[in-house]
Amino acid sequence: MTRITIISGFLGAGKTTFANLLLDYYIRKGSKTAYIVNEFGKAGVDSDLIAQKGFQVVDIVGGCICCALRGKISEALCDVVENFTPDRIVFEPSGIFIFEKFHEVLEEPFIKENCEVDSVITIVDSTHLTDAMFVEGNFFANQVAHADMLIVSKLQLYKKGDPREIVDKLRKLNTRAGLWAKPWDDLTDDDFATLDFGGSVGIGADDNDDHDHHHAHEHHHEHGHHHDDEAEPLHEEMDSITITPRDLDDASLEELKRMIKDGAFGKLYRAKGRVIYNGVPKLLQAVFESISIDENPPRGECGVTFIGEELDEAKIQKYWGLL
Repeated sequence: MTRITIISGFLGAGKTTFANLLLDYYIRKGSKTAYIVNEFGKAGVDSDLIAQKGFQVVDIVGGCICCALRGKISEALCDVVENFTPDRIVFEPSGIFIFEKFHEVLEEPFIKENCEVDSVITIVDSTHLTDAMFVEGNFFANQVAHADMLIVSKLQLYKKGDPREIVDKLRKLNTRAGLWAKPWDDLTDDDFATLDFGGSVGIGADDNDDHDHHHAHEHHHEHGHHHDDEAEPLHEEMDSITITPRDLDDASLEELKRMIKDGAFGKLYRAKGRVIYNGVPKLLQAVFESISIDENPPRGECGVTFIGEELDEAKIQKYWGLL
């Protein structure tokens, strides 16, 4: 039986960073592990970065599990299980993931017979939380409600008050999940071992009794919340634009920061891709108004994917010198 760990979280929360940490742990443990990533957009940056470390990677781009890619997710799972026979699959869905749609995939006969969900981990970005994200029916609230483990990211950057306020808000959506709120640099193998639920998780999101989900061997992710049709239009509002970027220097990077802060491109949630910065390949990342240029970019051609609402493709292309 192949065990599946789902790492969910809103756009830019740190899912891939945590996936790297978890995959490294599985290496040390000697577990044969595959990584499947479902990115919203065309540039498969996350999978490229992890594939460079030697993992078996399946990259699915161009949409999300809630929409047209359900068949591709099923196909990817079947191919990996049949041809790679992993002990584990780490599945990282897009940031606009709705859990119920993946549950439908798990009910398909071959997958149901050969796979079981070990745990659902939701990464919560402490630096980009708004009250609107905690309203039931949106992507973030859905991911929090169905988590077996809530892991708060970027605490070293959190400057909005007492982090316990984040915990209180999360507990209003999910009272049963485990919760980590500590710097990731401090995580040890003992911490990661607590994520190994042995395929025993699966209490519904509405089931908040005292049952110990770490030992509920008879349950298999029969979550209580069903997909709300009213939440579906959120998907239709999401834009994804991928461009081939011009080279950047310090001045053009500052200009980009100003434009994103001023909302010149629209309501930008996430941007990510390979760029040439001061003559050197780099990884460009933007989460809301926060922008970074990081080392170790993915291999291949340069490309940046923008994800948000009401994005102005003409202005994006004009900035990058494409118009």
